[in-house]
Amino acid sequence: MGKGLWNPKIIELEGMAMTGQLSNIVLVDCDRPKGWKKLRVTTLDGEEYETNCMEPDAAKRNFMVFTLYIRKWGKDVVKEYSEEDLPTSNFDEE
Repeated sequence: MGKGLWNPKIIELEGMAMTGQLSNIVLVDCDRPKGWKKLRVTTLDGEEYETNCMEPDAAKRNFMVFTLYIRKWGKDVVKEYSEEDLPTSNFDEE
C-alpha cells in the first residue's frame, strides 16, 4: 500500500478524486469493528492508499461520490476552457 507514510483523510482523497488524480476505488471490509468498511484508492501513478475504517453507510456514500468523481465529475473539474467559454462580465462598469 503506497509508501506507508501517509494516512489520508477522506477530504484529502476527495481532493485527489476531484482533480483527476485517482484511477480506481474499492470498498474493503474491516476486521474490526466487524461490518465496518474502508476505501482503498489507486492513483494514476499506481500508488494505493486506504482510509481508516468507518461505518458502512458512510463508507458507501463516500464510495459513490468518489466513483462519480473518477468516472465523470473529475473530468469536468480539470477540463480546460478557452477564453471564449468563460462568462464575461465587466464589474467596473456601472
